[in-house]
Amino acid sequence: MNFTINLPLQMECTLFFQENPYMFETLDGIALRLGRKREDIDPVVKQLVSNSLLEKIGDGDQAIYRYIQPDTSSGLV
Repeated sequence: MNFTINLPLQMECTLFFQENPYMFETLDGIALRLGRKREDIDPVVKQLVSNSLLEKIGDGDQAIYRYIQPDTSSGLV
């Protein structure tokens, strides 16, 4: 799967986590909730972890992913 195909799926996955910010889910669970195949979701989730939008807790099939809410404070007084 190349970047142009991944972009809509990245957006879908990101929006899903934004709408469910306290959810902790496995890769299989994410795929099931989005109605996608695990092999399609895997590279997208890895990219979102790399971009610090998701946090990965654990390893292997039992790894759990959660949304990292961006810091919205601007530092202005």
